[in-house]
Amino acid sequence: MKKFKSFLLKYGTTLSALALILGTVSANSACFAFYHQPKVPASMDRYKK
Repeated sequence: MKKFKSFLLKYGTTLSALALILGTVSANSACFAFYHQPKVPASMDRYKK
């Protein structure tokens, strides 16, 4: 648990920035599999073009 906490403190901001970038990219694209389109949170609507 101590290793995880130190990892999270060291790389937490980088991981959150990466998650925001991936969310922004995926908000503007459709799923490649025709049978599965997950629901997008309403807060991601402001990142759509």
